[in-house]
Amino acid sequence: MPKFKPVVVMAMVAILGVIAVVGAFAVNGSRSTVATNISELTVPGANMPFAANFKASPATGAEAVASVPYANIRVNQDQTQEAQNEPFVAVNPSNSRHIVVGANNWAAGNGRFEVTAYVSFDGGATWAESHPYIDRNAGRIDAADPTVAFGSGNTVYFGFVALTPAPGAVAVSTSHDGGLTWSSQSWATSFAGAADKPAIAATSTGKLYVFYQSQALFSTVSSNGGQSWSASSLIEDGGRNAAPVSDSAGNVYVFYNTASAIRMARVGQTQRMQLSTVANTVGLRQRPVQYRANIYPTAGIASNGTLYVAWPDGVSSQTGNDIFISHLTANSDQGWTAPVRVNSDSGNADQLMPALSVGSDNKVTVAWLDTRNDASRVNYDVYMARSANGTTFGANTRVTAVSSNPNNDPRTQGQLIGDYFALASGTNSVYVLWTDTRNNNEDIYLAPVSTTNN
Repeated sequence: MPKFKPVVVMAMVAILGVIAVVGAFAVNGSRSTVATNISELTVPGANMPFAANFKASPATGAEAVASVPYANIRVNQDQTQEAQNEPFVAVNPSNSRHIVVGANNWAAGNGRFEVTAYVSFDGGATWAESHPYIDRNAGRIDAADPTVAFGSGNTVYFGFVALTPAPGAVAVSTSHDGGLTWSSQSWATSFAGAADKPAIAATSTGKLYVFYQSQALFSTVSSNGGQSWSASSLIEDGGRNAAPVSDSAGNVYVFYNTASAIRMARVGQTQRMQLSTVANTVGLRQRPVQYRANIYPTAGIASNGTLYVAWPDGVSSQTGNDIFISHLTANSDQGWTAPVRVNSDSGNADQLMPALSVGSDNKVTVAWLDTRNDASRVNYDVYMARSANGTTFGANTRVTAVSSNPNNDPRTQGQLIGDYFALASGTNSVYVLWTDTRNNNEDIYLAPVSTTNN
């Protein structure tokens, strides 16, 4: 990860998940936990200070403003200068105009951060706000890393990690009115551990899976709608940044990265867990900015069972950090395809934070952060591309009408724009989400993109 100044590291370590853990993995009567010496955890009680003399620095340059064919809609409706970042999105499979977005949010003030749900029933035109962290724990006053999944009907599951000053624990809240209110919350991981970066998957058989990381990647499952959770199962030591998808039979495939590869674990209904390597990776190349970016995989599954996974990679010394994709055809013994580069630019711009979705038409959409419009590789836009086969992609299309300067926020001051952007498919549309600084602070923006004839 980038090297921050010491004062910034101390201030940001909670939300960035950089928690020093002393101990070893152990199994108690109910779940796998991490034996931890709490006194040695470097988890502060305060977050990043707000810049009192902040001077706005919006993106400039000939290509900072562009005409794009998609509306850019601000999701959060607060009137503060506080930051919202790291969006996650889910679309109701029964109503593709029903969207739930989760994000990190500093609007509560005093430097505290929490997770917020933003709900739209009209395809993103208007938004309501709700707060899933309803069963607050006195030892965990902050919350971050939202993850969202739909169950049946209007049931929504919202996972997050609660932390500060204690180590992180994963909570899952449940809504039965589409995300407008939250009726219950459970704790999916032990308070004795240090959990981070949860990812949730809801299956056709009614099970909920939560994947999370500590010094390894773990999973836990609920068979009663998130009321209670199984003992945690180890997936792989060193596994990070889970991205799960599920098929029509209720099998779950979770993609994640290790220090040198993109990996997949298949969690079957009856079979034992199966691990495989998708591709080897090269660490991201140095960038002239402060915000963190990692090799996060993003995945989707077609109705025919074909699996797709994309990730950023520093493999090319000539073209900067790029987005690559691979797929595994259902019922094929050919294995994972050779990685294909998605971004088509020829310069050394950075492409990072990809998000992938497969629509009902089985076409693959990938969107990502892209610095190609700024020779200094600081300002970023969002681009997207679509493919019918996961191998050949159409033109890279700009989504953002205004470029973002990552330093243009008085709270994060260029240190954090979130670890990922988001993308989900509806009927004849995809919804692209990102962290945007055009208003001189970090906001969540959405672009509804029609996929008809595209």
